[in-house]
Amino acid sequence: MGEHSTDDLVHALRERGARYIVDTQGQAFAVLLSLEEYEHYLDLLDDEADSQDDELATRLAHAADQPTGGERQAFRDYLHQRKASHANEVQS
Repeated sequence: MGEHSTDDLVHALRERGARYIVDTQGQAFAVLLSLEEYEHYLDLLDDEADSQDDELATRLAHAADQPTGGERQAFRDYLHQRKASHANEVQS
């Protein structure tokens, strides 16, 4: 590819707002993302990893089972409960 044809390609991509990169046969092999789209993609990857985390799922289920009204659990009690549950995981 000469310098002139490279400039033409860059100009065509900018004009059309192309989102795909193609190989020499015209087959798409990459997608261009804006920074916002890339950040959203990274958030989705984090969410997917979190959805497969058993400890997090257990903690969320435990939090959902807690009554929302009335008296809240003291932080000290929570820490005591967490240490006990964590100790059981370490021993297994």
